[in-house]
Amino acid sequence: MDKTINALGLMSGTSMDGIDASLIKSDGEKNIEIIGNLYLKYDSELKNSLHKFCQKIHSLKDLKLNQVEFNELEREITIKHSEITSKICDKFKFKPKIIGFHGQTILHRPKEKYSIQMGNGKLLSQLVNRDVVYQFRKNDIDNGGEGAPLTPIYHHYLKKKLNLKKPVLFLNIGGIANYTFSQDDSFFAKDVGPGNYLMDMYIKKTTKFDFDKDGKLASSGKIDDILINNIFEHEIYSSANKRSLDVKDFDINFVKGLSIEDALANLNFFTAKVISHNIQKNIKEDFTIILCGGGRKNKTLVLNLQKFLSNTIYNIDRFDIDGDFVESQAFGYLSIRSFFKKEISFPSTTNVRMPISGGEIIKLT
Repeated sequence: MDKTINALGLMSGTSMDGIDASLIKSDGEKNIEIIGNLYLKYDSELKNSLHKFCQKIHSLKDLKLNQVEFNELEREITIKHSEITSKICDKFKFKPKIIGFHGQTILHRPKEKYSIQMGNGKLLSQLVNRDVVYQFRKNDIDNGGEGAPLTPIYHHYLKKKLNLKKPVLFLNIGGIANYTFSQDDSFFAKDVGPGNYLMDMYIKKTTKFDFDKDGKLASSGKIDDILINNIFEHEIYSSANKRSLDVKDFDINFVKGLSIEDALANLNFFTAKVISHNIQKNIKEDFTIILCGGGRKNKTLVLNLQKFLSNTIYNIDRFDIDGDFVESQAFGYLSIRSFFKKEISFPSTTNVRMPISGGEIIKLT
């Protein structure tokens, strides 16, 4: 009997610039078929509203004080998610049985036992007339986990689908960088650094651009080794016990006073150093690195990673998988695993006490 399910994964990352959508068909194991991907860009007004809102939210108290605005923005982005759902299903003539709806992370505080994602699963289900899985992180945190990263189980089975024999480290460079190390039947994962976030935050504050395309500005700046080494010693970057990080763990104050090119050069180099250090500290085996996420397009960042890491580094696009959509594919995959009550988080990925399923399922009545 065919146990595969049609699913749609929806992901809005820390850049808050739009929604990645992916249609997949899977049994929640290594039988994975990627049907198609689509991106919906937020208009500048919505994007700016989300950024401004997040900048003033640092605690549950802040959230409570701004609940009306939260509700308004949540409704708006949920409607946007319904729009891309209709568009991608029409484009690929594909009907998902279930939707994995990550939502927009506003606060991630696992030590304080919460992770807040903006997104109304019940409203989305009503708008698109489909079962929806959301609140993926809650059960993990309730059971002692850090709520992230959640994509490793998808990376692990993606390795099997690609028939890669050698140990593989999937390095996802989004706003936060995280990796999954997959070897034979075992895997483990953690967040390892700021990813694109420091560079993107700086360039948005100092220029009219949203990011440093190809790392071009960073490539023309000068690196200050003393500055890098001083900030590298900061506790947050050398912490061995954190499995998950939040963008609010980082700031760009250490490059104040530098030219735009020098600031970006140091932020870029620092990001690569942190990521590389955390990989080398945790993994001693020989392995291949496969890059996913927007950061894989930053040529200067990849060159800096190669300075620190002797491993062979491939872009995931080499394997005919679009690296911009691995996370949205993962949340489609996780929704299928949730539907089958399969585990989505593990002690080796989030520090949860035992392997558990997760996600709240909104079923059509």
